[in-house]
Amino acid sequence: MATGKFSKKHYDSDDTVSGEERLPVSGNERKHRLARIWERFKAWVMRIWEPVWARLRKFVSVPFLVVLFLSFAAWYVIKLNHTYKTDIPITVSVEGYEFEVDCMVEGQGTRLFGRKFHKGKPLELRWSDLDVSPSALNPGWVVISPYSLQNAISARNTELKILSVGPVPEIEL
Repeated sequence: MATGKFSKKHYDSDDTVSGEERLPVSGNERKHRLARIWERFKAWVMRIWEPVWARLRKFVSVPFLVVLFLSFAAWYVIKLNHTYKTDIPITVSVEGYEFEVDCMVEGQGTRLFGRKFHKGKPLELRWSDLDVSPSALNPGWVVISPYSLQNAISARNTELKILSVGPVPEIEL
């Protein structure tokens, strides 16, 4: 048993000691572990939140908090209708070769928000859509022109304006 501030009782019984190998865990056992962790987290939040809420209720009413939350949500939706610029990774598939390219895009906030958090399927391109040249460093590899890649992505993605394309990886054929 460890002494001092951090005793063994603060840790899970399923934590490993350094040098000890962890055995595979069944799905049911993992579920019980997560349930214990979740219950401990909820108890911690309630221990912190109850005194804060008791003090806060003296000064702020529940309807005020609801209206504050709704006004924040309405403001956020209104702000998302504006046009913004951001970097978004776009997955491209060129006849079986799949890679990701960081693109600087401009578009409506709702579309950018949706695209940033929902990747979707890779964008399908053909070799004929791209300008390809052999790699100077690696024989058997090809380099795709960033300008042609930007034009090909823009042609297939009409909801966002592609301003620039980041570094394009070399592809081994």
